[in-house]
Amino acid sequence: MTWILVFAWTATPRASVGSSLWGWIMTVAELIEELKKLPPESEVILQKDAEGNEYSPLSEVDGNAIYTPNTTWSGEVFSTEWSADDACYESEEEWESFKASNPRCCVLAPLN
Repeated sequence: MTWILVFAWTATPRASVGSSLWGWIMTVAELIEELKKLPPESEVILQKDAEGNEYSPLSEVDGNAIYTPNTTWSGEVFSTEWSADDACYESEEEWESFKASNPRCCVLAPLN
């Protein structure tokens, strides 16, 4: 039997996690707790939006990222492995300061 896991959750409210624009976010610890409830052979399927309009299998996990929200529902991701030039920063010092002052995040990338 194949199980299909669809991530659609209500996460814990956060007062501030790197930015006041973040309101509801799930931490890696919370995700791990949810995953522990499932059979290990479960497939991981990502939901496109809150309404469940489209779905796609999980393809990659990137833990070397920093998320910067632009709004309460979307933002930009920067790889911690990028150079200052890759991240469009004028100096390595400015880029290193940005990385040091913002928490890392886990990015789950869909196949499609």
